[in-house]
Amino acid sequence: MNIYIWGTGKYSRKVLQTLRPEWGEVTGFVDNDPSKHGKTYENRKIVSFRDMAADYDILIIGIVSYEAVLYQLKMENQADFSKIIVFFDESYCDNPAYAHIIDHEKWKILLLEEKVERLERILTARVDNVGYEIIDKWNKNLYQYPQMGTVEEAVDKIVNEGCSLVRYGDGEFSIMSGKEGLVYQNYTPELARRLREVMASREEKLLIGIANNYGSLDLYTDDSADGIRTYMKADIRKFHMSVLDPDRVYYDAYMFKTYFPYRDKSDTWKRVALVKKIWEGRDVVLVEGNQTRAGYGNDLFDQVKSLRRILAPAKNVFDKYTEVFQAVRKIRKECLILVVLGAMSNVLVYDLMKEGYQAVDIGQIDMDYEWYQMGAQKRMPIPDRYVSQLPPAEIREVNDSAYLDQIIERIE
Repeated sequence: MNIYIWGTGKYSRKVLQTLRPEWGEVTGFVDNDPSKHGKTYENRKIVSFRDMAADYDILIIGIVSYEAVLYQLKMENQADFSKIIVFFDESYCDNPAYAHIIDHEKWKILLLEEKVERLERILTARVDNVGYEIIDKWNKNLYQYPQMGTVEEAVDKIVNEGCSLVRYGDGEFSIMSGKEGLVYQNYTPELARRLREVMASREEKLLIGIANNYGSLDLYTDDSADGIRTYMKADIRKFHMSVLDPDRVYYDAYMFKTYFPYRDKSDTWKRVALVKKIWEGRDVVLVEGNQTRAGYGNDLFDQVKSLRRILAPAKNVFDKYTEVFQAVRKIRKECLILVVLGAMSNVLVYDLMKEGYQAVDIGQIDMDYEWYQMGAQKRMPIPDRYVSQLPPAEIREVNDSAYLDQIIERIE
C-alpha cells in the first residue's frame, strides 16, 4: 500500500509516528515547495502532488492549516477524496474507517497537544498585549502610540496632491533591526540602511504607511488579531517606537488589504472602491515580481487609462535594484508607478519620488482581492500567482496574449 503524508513540518514527523506499523512504511511526503522535490524527509522522498497523484492508496494531510491544501486538491482533477485523510480535522477523530491505519489513541493525544500549544501561544499573546488594547480606548497618554491618519486622508493626498506612498510591515522592520525578515528577500546591510533612510525622510510628498497594530484590534478577525499580538512582543514594539517619529502622521499600511484582516467584511467593496481611486484614469506602470501578475484575470485595474508591466525577480530583487530603477526611469513621469516588490518597494518608491515620479507601494492588494472575490475564509493558493503569505508552491504559467502584451521589460 502506498501511503503519503502531505507536509514536511514539525507535525508531519509526529503524524508518521501515529501510523500502525502493520500497514508498512510510508512511501513518501508531499510538499508544494518545488525546491524540496527530490530531497528526503525522514529518509523518504519528497514529491509534488502531481508526481504521486496516480500512485497513492492513502494521502494523509498532516499540516495544521489544511484548508488551503483541501482547496488545492478540489482544483485537481486527479484528487480522490475517498483516499484522503485530514489529520487535524477533528471530525476524523472518531471515524472508525481509519482506525486500521492510524492508532486512535496516539491520534487523539497529538490533536490535544497541538490544540494546547496553540491555545498557550494565543493566551500568552493576548495577556501580553491586553494593556495596549484597553488603554488605547480610554487613555492614549499612558503608552506611546504612533499618530495614525485615515485611509481616506491618504488616498486624498495621493490623488489630489500627487504624494507617493511607502509601506512598512513586520518584514521591513525586521530587516531594519538587522534580522532576516522575509522569505522572498534576504537581509543585506545596504537594504537595512536604505529602509532606515526612507523611514527617517521628511519629504513632504512622501507618505509612510505602517500597520495599525499598536492599540485596539477590534477591527480585525480573531485570527488576524492573534497573529498581530503574537508578533507585537515587547522587544518588537520597543524597536518600532525607536524608529518611528512621534510627531509624524503615519497611514495604515493595511489600506491595500481590503478584505482578509477585517472582522466586518460587508464594507470590503467600499474599501476597494476607495483605493481604486488612486489609479482611476491614469496611465499606470506596474513594477512587480515575475509571478505576481497583479490584476490579471480580475477587474482590479479596469479603471486605468492604460496598463504596462515591468517584471523583476520574485526573490532577492534588491540584488537587481539598479537594473529595476533604470528600467523605470525610461517611463514618462506623467505615469503612475505602482510597485509590488516586497521590502525593496520602499526604496524604489522613495528614489523615484526624488526623481519627480509619483509611485505607490500597493503590496498584496491583488491576492487579497482574489480572496475577496472567492469569499475565502482562509488564505488559499492562487494557481497562477506567487502568494507570499503561503508556503512556496508550483505556479501555473500564463500565456494570455493580453497579459503578455502589457510587459514592456523583463529583468532576470
